[in-house]
Amino acid sequence: MASTDELRQILKEDQSGKNLYDHLTETLMKLLIDQPKNAYEMFELVSAEVKSNPFNPDPEAATPVPMSEEEASKRLEWAKKCFTLLKVPDEPSDGGEVKFPDLMDDGNLLEWAGISLGKSEIYKLYLSIKKFSETLPGDVERLRLVGKISTLGLPYYIIEGVSPEEEEGIDEAKQESKAGVNKYAYWVAQSAEVGTWTKLPNVTADQIVKARLFKRYLTGNLDAEVPSYPPFPGTEKNLLRAQIARIVGATSISPDGYYELDDSEPPVVKLAEAEALAERFPKASSELKDAEAWKHHETDPNKIGRITALPEVLGEDGEPIEPEEPVEVPEQLQGIIPESWSLRVCPGGSGTAAASLVVAKSLTWPGAVAVAAGRRFVNIYVGNGIVYEPGTYTPPLPEAILSEWAPGEEESGLVEEEDVKLDPTPPVEEADEE
Repeated sequence: MASTDELRQILKEDQSGKNLYDHLTETLMKLLIDQPKNAYEMFELVSAEVKSNPFNPDPEAATPVPMSEEEASKRLEWAKKCFTLLKVPDEPSDGGEVKFPDLMDDGNLLEWAGISLGKSEIYKLYLSIKKFSETLPGDVERLRLVGKISTLGLPYYIIEGVSPEEEEGIDEAKQESKAGVNKYAYWVAQSAEVGTWTKLPNVTADQIVKARLFKRYLTGNLDAEVPSYPPFPGTEKNLLRAQIARIVGATSISPDGYYELDDSEPPVVKLAEAEALAERFPKASSELKDAEAWKHHETDPNKIGRITALPEVLGEDGEPIEPEEPVEVPEQLQGIIPESWSLRVCPGGSGTAAASLVVAKSLTWPGAVAVAAGRRFVNIYVGNGIVYEPGTYTPPLPEAILSEWAPGEEESGLVEEEDVKLDPTPPVEEADEE
């Protein structure tokens, strides 16, 4: 009878580089690790799986490839940025006058709407906004996370605050002041670890009008040119600011009663008093799931890119000149269009209750959502900055080429000028004979 060593040697004899002894060992090891209830019946299946995915007993093969110097430098730089945000200051900060959002709490609400930037990412973003708020004057009042716009490169994180100063020397007919679309200032960062935020310039009416005429993915470079037709008056930071004005105006909604108009002329939208809010809220989810229960607390710019009326133009006699095509000023606190929004209760089905959350999703700007819960609501936009339009997008046609005309008599209007034909090779004069 052969000994144990002899049997082991027989099982190890195989010219293919693999042997039955090692295979049986790996199969039994996997059975011991997984511990299936029907190991006897599963033996053949486990054996086949081990054959297709064998264990690698060579420790050298499992050694990770060392990082390159470039990769190690990038990781070290990222760690330093995170350390700056996470480091506890030596002296406790008294906090600035500018309020900042509690993104950790808002993030829990937004997850019901399918929006999540990740627990780690949202916490670093919260610390970055908190640090930035301490550098702003009190005129900004409060900061709000508008959202995140994806680009062909790094994304844009966007925050909003009341514009701290009025821009001087502007033409009111071309650019609105703080009473219009430039009421808010916007700052962007391209990484949650960065504590510095770049302020975007104010937007003009022409930039908003031109931004509606083409669709373009952003590159992630604020100073990049914007090749488009019709030509866009500015660089990518101006286009980004114009898109923000469109998104904020079209998707900033809240339950009816949060905001109201004051007694000024023209009236201005303001947050309702605390006593009024306590009487009106919380509202039941059965009421908030109807489109009639929501209002736009920001105004969408009209077709000429404004939310206020054009300044009066006076004639030589001092009387105001009426424009040839009057443009209506957009109404404030408008109700939402039911066809442009999707409303649902969370949790739904058998879990629906009076205190359930209500999620509103924009169908015009995919990625824009609003969540109402109890006495609170949250707005955010996470998308690529492109509006949805039914049908195939068709770029605008170029303008017709003007023909050359010669002025004729008044009664005949314009008359096409006749082509002048000249002989390109005139005859050469013969030289005089001597």
